[in-house]
Amino acid sequence: MTDLESVALNPATLSGPVWVVAPHPDDEALGCGALLAALVAQGTEVWALLLTDGGFSHPGSRTYPRVRLAALRLEEWRRGLQVLGISPERSAALGLPDGALAAVPPEQVTAAVRRAFQLAPPALVLLPWQRDPHPDHRAAWEPVRAAWNTPVLGYSVWLTGRGAAADWPVAAEAQVLTFDVTPHRRTKAAAIAAHRSQLGLIQDDPSGFTLSAEMVDRALTGPELYFRPYGQSVD
Repeated sequence: MTDLESVALNPATLSGPVWVVAPHPDDEALGCGALLAALVAQGTEVWALLLTDGGFSHPGSRTYPRVRLAALRLEEWRRGLQVLGISPERSAALGLPDGALAAVPPEQVTAAVRRAFQLAPPALVLLPWQRDPHPDHRAAWEPVRAAWNTPVLGYSVWLTGRGAAADWPVAAEAQVLTFDVTPHRRTKAAAIAAHRSQLGLIQDDPSGFTLSAEMVDRALTGPELYFRPYGQSVD
């Protein structure tokens, strides 16, 4: 973890509507499930946007070919959101290609995100930190930020487990905020558990992706990490 100084994030200072942007189903549960549960509990309006179809996690599966897997992952995503208190009516899914978000013209992504945000113009957007070590996460940062002139908080999914030193923000770039998972650990655990396709359900693709026990434990131990780029306010 970075040795930058951090401060505790108080959800009471965050105004809604808050949109959480997930490149893949499960990113929001892993990266900011506790904060989302806290926001919902305090009555903040929370919406969720899924960028990709999530269908590339098990490319070798015959039981779950891409179309079937994408449908399953969308169902899991909505189930996990409901656990966190976010209704399907407050969600939108773009269906962009999992594993190839960088190949989609950025202006196309921006336009699609902007259309979704018009459902409830955001006061704050949560999205993966710009150097979170996954190519789809990195490809999301600029197009999503360009979609709406509103403050953002970058959240961490893979940074703690896989990030190199250069992936972390430097002191002049962003403030590090932490959020204690403990009060909402059970809710966050249930939201992660909704993503069964990523937790061993699919048995016929040995090379397919499975969330490791270490990754899940890290997400449930916390704290959740957020990065507030300087030059903006989320108050």
